[in-house]
Amino acid sequence: MRDNSFDRTIERNYIQKWRFLIAEYEAVKEGRSPQFRRVGDFYRHHGTCSQTFRKYYNRYLQSGD
Repeated sequence: MRDNSFDRTIERNYIQKWRFLIAEYEAVKEGRSPQFRRVGDFYRHHGTCSQTFRKYYNRYLQSGD
């Protein structure tokens, strides 16, 4: 039986999701998003709150990726 304690699939999926959201968030902030006019619309559509999103967004910025 395979040892799944070191399987990073879930982590990779979360990273992929947040990177997509970050790219979309930056487009909204720059006014380039055809789907969202305001950041609040973005948060509501994706079912997240601003505090949670900003926490991960700031971690992303600090990581330098």
